[in-house]
Amino acid sequence: MTRFLILFAVVARLLPHPMNFTPIGAFGLFAGARMPLLQALALPVIALLVGNIITGFYDARVLMAVYIGFLAGPLIGRAMLRARRGMVPVASAVLVNAIAFYLISNIGNWIAFYPPTFTDLMACYVAGLPMLLASIAGDAVYATLLFGGEAMVAQMKENRRDEGGHAV
Repeated sequence: MTRFLILFAVVARLLPHPMNFTPIGAFGLFAGARMPLLQALALPVIALLVGNIITGFYDARVLMAVYIGFLAGPLIGRAMLRARRGMVPVASAVLVNAIAFYLISNIGNWIAFYPPTFTDLMACYVAGLPMLLASIAGDAVYATLLFGGEAMVAQMKENRRDEGGHAV
């Protein structure tokens, strides 16, 4: 499952998409909820690294903050979704994840591109608000595909079990 998720995340990340509308946050949430912690933490890092090898790297301060920001997903997935299923827990985790990524990743932008003042940190966060909205939307779409797809497969197995008396 890990290889499939990494491949899916890399391919989805490389497809044309609006800025910050990526699958990495949702994949981190899903991995944190369904995989051992070290594998879950490795998934976004490997997907980002492969994507950066293909598309190129950028300012190391921003890059580091982005990678650290995406590590929040598996931790949030583990904390909020490991034992809970359903639309409300997933939607809540998506929101928390996007906000955590926004708060962490914008620190890298602030360090790289703004004067080191509190006022400029706030200016950086304000400038990043459109990216936060795109992250929420991307995480929501991909989390729906991942968690919704998982629920559909489980339901199909249950229906087959009910119809034929055995699991598929």
